[in-house]
Amino acid sequence: MLADYERAVASVATVAALAAWLPTPDARLVIRGRGAEPVRLETVTYGSVIEMLVVLDQRSAAVERGAAAIAALIESVRHEHVEDDVSGVAGELDRLDRSAPRGRSVVERSLRAFLEGARADVLARKTTTRVRAAQALVRLAEDGASIVVERVEDALAPTLEEHEVDVLADTGSAVVVEPVDGVESPEPEPEPEPDKKGKQKSDKKKSGKKQDAKKKSDKKSDKKQDDKKKSDKKSKKKHDKK
Repeated sequence: MLADYERAVASVATVAALAAWLPTPDARLVIRGRGAEPVRLETVTYGSVIEMLVVLDQRSAAVERGAAAIAALIESVRHEHVEDDVSGVAGELDRLDRSAPRGRSVVERSLRAFLEGARADVLARKTTTRVRAAQALVRLAEDGASIVVERVEDALAPTLEEHEVDVLADTGSAVVVEPVDGVESPEPEPEPEPDKKGKQKSDKKKSGKKQDAKKKSDKKSDKKQDDKKKSDKKSKKKHDKK
């Protein structure tokens, strides 16, 4: 059991490196070493069933397409029976090649060229990096692996956020889901409470403005009264002269 587990882990790590290599087939394929390992690999076992979460620190859409092409290949092998022209490893690689996606994208063409090259190496009795990587694909296909490719916000986060969902529709090529409790409407965010100090300063400013306005009003009132007194005095003097 432990040997099977170690083999599965090695296969998954190899496939992770292969997914990152497919967009740049002219580069050297590295199965072990810097940049070839996933950031994190978590496993859960249910008897003979092993579930693995492989997290890659890759933000490239091309790498994502590479992983999707491999997932499509493994899915095709699980559901379609293809006869071998020859037996042994070469026959297994030939079956993978026939099951590979037939699209014209760079990663799909690279995947088919990779499988053809690995098959040629086997027939030439060469043990190459391509052969070892291809055998990892064969092991996953034999074990009936199911690969799901998803993008995460932060690959380096210690834990990934999980949400339970209900499947609304499954067309075979696309699955539509919704949260278990239905689509939740976002709650309105409460308005931030004003800072007490800021409120006090604002109140002081308002109070100060009111006092200034009152002082100005008082001054105008006093001035009017003084003008009235002066006017009365002038009127009295004129009356006395008469």
